[in-house]
Amino acid sequence: MNRRTTLKNLLAGAAGAALLSNATSCESPVEAGAVKAEAAGYGLRFPHEIKHDARIAADSFFTDAEKVDLGILADIIAPGTETEPKATDTGIVDFFEFMALDLPDYYQGILRGGIGWLNIEASRRFDRYFVDLTPAERIEIIDDIAYPEEAEDTEFEAGAAFFDRVRYLTLTGYFTSEKGIKTLDYQGNSPNVWDGVPQEVLDKHGLEYDPKYLPQYVDQSKRDIQAEWDDDMNLIT
Repeated sequence: MNRRTTLKNLLAGAAGAALLSNATSCESPVEAGAVKAEAAGYGLRFPHEIKHDARIAADSFFTDAEKVDLGILADIIAPGTETEPKATDTGIVDFFEFMALDLPDYYQGILRGGIGWLNIEASRRFDRYFVDLTPAERIEIIDDIAYPEEAEDTEFEAGAAFFDRVRYLTLTGYFTSEKGIKTLDYQGNSPNVWDGVPQEVLDKHGLEYDPKYLPQYVDQSKRDIQAEWDDDMNLIT
């Protein structure tokens, strides 16, 4: 299917109405306790979850042309730097596809309708598709839809609703990707060794460890032994 045919289909589907839809339904959950979980892939999955995952893995939603447009938008939102990846380097388009299949009522209408709106606006302003615009021409359109509160009750309200959804997905997908999360320098939980309060801190407050207990406090050979106290609250392990 070429881009012109795609646009005709989008127009026939009332893109504007889809853009402003906020439906949030998805596949119905199974009543708790009704089925038994099975080990599958990365953890325990219920049968309806396994079926759901299999459907997503075998299905597709966006056309190649739509994926290109989404990638351009994502890179405008997260362009990257010399040391950080841009959005499309993190697999963001695959993330869009996954979310559209995982929550179809919430994402499919507004994303497909929004891509249609974007190309119609590009054609109206510049007589070309969005993919064929210069970076400056693309930003001219984005500037009108990047701030939803400013676009309310204007001709750009539908486009702003679409771009807001794309921005949310882009940032979510980017910062939860393997490459994107590294830009946060998030260290996570990491094991450490307790060597006691630093001597300079003890000196600052005029404190010191009781030599009798010091080996028990910081002896790393005992780090896996649970502490116990006697009835007088004396440490015995």
